[in-house]
Amino acid sequence: MSRRKVWYLIGLSFVVAVIIPFSIHFLPAETQNHTISLEAKKYGYSPSRIFVNKGDTIVLKPASLDATHGFLLDGSPIEFVIRKGGTYLKYTWEDDEGKLQTDWDKVSEVEFVADKAGKFTFRCTQTCGNLHPFMSGELIVKPNTPYYLFISLSIWIVFSLLLYFRTDNGSSFTGFKRINLLDTWPWFKRIVKLRSFQFLVILPNFIVFYLFILSSLWGSPVGNRNIAIIFVWILWWFVLKAIIVPLGGRIWCMICPLPAPAEWLSRRSLTAVRYVNKPFKALHHRFTGLQKDWPKVIGNIWLQNILFLALISFGIILITRPVATALLFLVILVISLGLALIYRHRVFCRYLCPVGGFLGTYSMASITEVRAIDLDTCKKHKEKSCYAGGPGGWACPWKQYIGTMNRNNYCGLCTECIKSCPKDNVGVFIRPFGSDRTLRGYDEMFNAIIMLVVAIAFSITMSGPWGAIKDAANVTESRQIIPFLFYVASIWGLALVLFPGLFTLVAGAAKRLAGSRISNRDMILRMAYILVPIGIFAWIAFSLPMLMVNFNYIFAVLSDPLGLGWDIFGTANYPFEPFYPEWIPIIQGFIMLAGLYFGLSRGYLAIKEILKDPISRARAMIIPSIFALFVINIFLRLYMG
Repeated sequence: MSRRKVWYLIGLSFVVAVIIPFSIHFLPAETQNHTISLEAKKYGYSPSRIFVNKGDTIVLKPASLDATHGFLLDGSPIEFVIRKGGTYLKYTWEDDEGKLQTDWDKVSEVEFVADKAGKFTFRCTQTCGNLHPFMSGELIVKPNTPYYLFISLSIWIVFSLLLYFRTDNGSSFTGFKRINLLDTWPWFKRIVKLRSFQFLVILPNFIVFYLFILSSLWGSPVGNRNIAIIFVWILWWFVLKAIIVPLGGRIWCMICPLPAPAEWLSRRSLTAVRYVNKPFKALHHRFTGLQKDWPKVIGNIWLQNILFLALISFGIILITRPVATALLFLVILVISLGLALIYRHRVFCRYLCPVGGFLGTYSMASITEVRAIDLDTCKKHKEKSCYAGGPGGWACPWKQYIGTMNRNNYCGLCTECIKSCPKDNVGVFIRPFGSDRTLRGYDEMFNAIIMLVVAIAFSITMSGPWGAIKDAANVTESRQIIPFLFYVASIWGLALVLFPGLFTLVAGAAKRLAGSRISNRDMILRMAYILVPIGIFAWIAFSLPMLMVNFNYIFAVLSDPLGLGWDIFGTANYPFEPFYPEWIPIIQGFIMLAGLYFGLSRGYLAIKEILKDPISRARAMIIPSIFALFVINIFLRLYMG
């Protein structure tokens, strides 16, 4: 089939993909009246999901079973407070001076018309406990045209890419030629080469993060009133997932303040290089402590995978309890200091940090890389200062040799190689998204799967309307041990058994369809790269609503960082007004479609090196594309359905 016919089919199928879901919107439906007893309790509503047709009249009869709760419907002015003694409906009016005033009426029921189709979340507006920010319910107004549209578009993307793969001439999805920022911006090169560069970028983070520890220990125990919880788990988490990793790879590792004291202790220096002419264990430095090397048998990210799953098992507790956050930071500080006295290099960051595992895997897709400019220059240079250290820079803390490094996974972007290279042969490059496409071991594949499963689990637990699941995860408050164990077992089982097993079958089917003799291991690891872009965009889609809904807490805690009643900037009582929350499902839908496109297109590039025939590659992509479509539609169901 010619490329022209393919584009014609892609265009025609797009029209069909749009027309079908919109045609459902015009199907006739009778309007009805719904009288619903809405019960609110920590941390959910009953019913948690309300289904109506567009134009239906809804009469809510709210009641609280425990504390005071709120109700705010996305995209609607409807807001009321539910107390044990009654319900108070918010209303506004314009005074004689033209200013809007607010007051509350005690009511027994609240009536409104569902005049817009789609999915709308209603949220608690009154701080009712630790999980208050996650207390929500859903109003589904049929026909849910946006949801059907994005299902249709996801199918269209898969269909279009599979068609396009068959006509690939070898140049598809190659992107632009990489750009060396050190050559483009000489001023940036001068800054990066400063010995104090890393210290100066760490210092502000160091001060802020350790202030967060103090605020976690002595500030408000209520999560949404404590600056550490709001800034770390809402603002920082979103910035890390949506901006830092896709754009800068592991650049957070360069500025992370938690392991910095350990590195300073190990080097006995904040900025200066302690260079010795005679190498000790192949390095031109002597470090504090025993100076052992990390055992090769655990020189992978399996420990990080397990530690991340263990941390995530208590995730909802960690991100809502300031003391738990402080203890996590302190444990990391103590462990990293202890390891620095035993081992060389950044062994905690490289092999143990729970966050470091996914930072490495997801940095493969980042548009930034540190690489050698000319590999021949590296081969001819015998001293290997970038690896062993030199007068101008420390030996690579991540134990990487720039002359053979061709992936971002274990490069912490510390810039020591740039300083230590006497040949000026190291650059910081901008490159196309998803340029590193080879997973080298099952530990990395499992990391990609674990991250995807946890994104699904968090979307259900934190963003979903199911109070019973929140209670199961919130074991320290609910005291429900058996549901908690089932909750944890479900996550671990999905991440370590079900999804890996299913994906192995998918990769095996892809190999058979391709008719290739390559090993099962090679096919599995190559195909697993599909999950990396999908995972990145899934985490962005999950994290963005947290920021859009709870951004007001950022202003509030800036004025009252310890929850002690301060009002430094006059924003301590900033009202709870989510930022265009009615658009959240649509935005999430587009984000997931982007993840589907990049996952399949970059996964296709990942198998080009092992499958030379374009027809074989196209066949190999069929089953993995269906699997990716299935995963994407899990997220679409959670976010839009």
